[in-house]
Amino acid sequence: MSCNSSTKEIVGFCIIIAICISLSGLWPFVQCSVAGQQIDIQHESESTDLPKQTDSAIYADQIKLKKITCLYIIREDYNGLKLSYPSKLFFDSVKKEIYITDSGHSRILVYTYDFYPLLSVGKSNGIKTPAGVAVDPEGHLFVAQSSGLKEKGARITVLDPSLRWSKNFFFEGFENADSFHPTNIAISKAGKFYVAGVSFHGVVILNEDGTFCHLMSPVDRLGKGEEQKATICDVEIDSSGRIYLLSEDMGRIYVYDDKENFLFKFGQKGGGSSKLSRPRGMTIDKHNKVIYVIDYMRHTANAYSEDGRFLFDFGGKGWGRGWFQHPSDITADDSGNVLIADTFNNRIQVFKIEVIRSVAVAEKVKPKDIITKELVKEIKPEAPAGKELSERVTAQHYILTANMNLREKSATSSRIIRLMKKGEEFEILSQDKHDELTSWYFVKTGSGRTGWLCGIYRGKVMFEKKK
Repeated sequence: MSCNSSTKEIVGFCIIIAICISLSGLWPFVQCSVAGQQIDIQHESESTDLPKQTDSAIYADQIKLKKITCLYIIREDYNGLKLSYPSKLFFDSVKKEIYITDSGHSRILVYTYDFYPLLSVGKSNGIKTPAGVAVDPEGHLFVAQSSGLKEKGARITVLDPSLRWSKNFFFEGFENADSFHPTNIAISKAGKFYVAGVSFHGVVILNEDGTFCHLMSPVDRLGKGEEQKATICDVEIDSSGRIYLLSEDMGRIYVYDDKENFLFKFGQKGGGSSKLSRPRGMTIDKHNKVIYVIDYMRHTANAYSEDGRFLFDFGGKGWGRGWFQHPSDITADDSGNVLIADTFNNRIQVFKIEVIRSVAVAEKVKPKDIITKELVKEIKPEAPAGKELSERVTAQHYILTANMNLREKSATSSRIIRLMKKGEEFEILSQDKHDELTSWYFVKTGSGRTGWLCGIYRGKVMFEKKK
């Protein structure tokens, strides 16, 4: 009887403690709901590694996903050649340009901030086996390349601001340098190059002139296994100089300050929601203050707060908008647009992600919930083809001063009708002003075909009035 009485007292005491915890408001920090399931976040957050905060600071850092919109899908270059297994992405915040590694065609594609295709950089520029890219503030392009049949050793190829070959940085001076295969590059404010490689333990740091400086090798353990040096597949540096190292094998992100002092780590290996199975790329969205990590095997993107707390994830395996097939990289531009290299779907998907600060934890967003819209809406011509416009606008004849693509509608993703060559004559039927510097024109060619062309691009007029 005394034993049963003692047991009842202990149970009653535990119930009282639980009630007190619940009333005190501490319960939200013990567990939270994500995608309809209760998840213990004590192991997720790894409080021993994350920055210590007060309760008020933790509440302030909670972010809720408001809406995600698929803005645009990049499928082709300027000449209409389809992307083939795009693998790496980079956004140049100085020129506001997007760089895409088109692995299937062994080239680098450059697009404007509004996703208009500019040019292709390939073999004629010394680019043969491109992986990750980076651009310095002066406009030099740095391309990580592996050794090939005709190329001696892995290297970083440097192109000048005019994208002409300048020089190569070869890897030497450290153990296993001969077998090092670079995958991604990040440039610090001091001009040092942080280079991640395939199955390489740590990152290689090069001086500004390309000579070897030193290695950074975080030590960690997977589960209850022994401690070991973590392999690093991606490296990023944010605007404050913080260095982020992503380990695909560990399912972890390691964060250092600008002096390479370790700060904290976050992320957990696993195959379920909020976990990282085979993370391949990451980016820091300074607009929303969110860290995104792309998971190659889960076909999703995970979002974390600046202190490494899991917020939400989105995606899944599929072919439509918002779905992915083995995505391999992710980047964010200055306005908060998130670009994902949807590798096996041979495309780049562009998302607008809106978040709000909230105590509530955001839910998983599935592709069926994504709002889709076209970046540029087609505007119908003000007058039928073959007739003059109104008396207010008299039809004029013009001549192209550069080769242009004639498309079905005023969007770079629309089907190309044909290539119009420099000197070709046409008539303007209608205009669609895309922004202050770019305008599309609905035209009628000399042969009678109608379609859209980008007549003014970033302030440069691509045609002149016929004399």
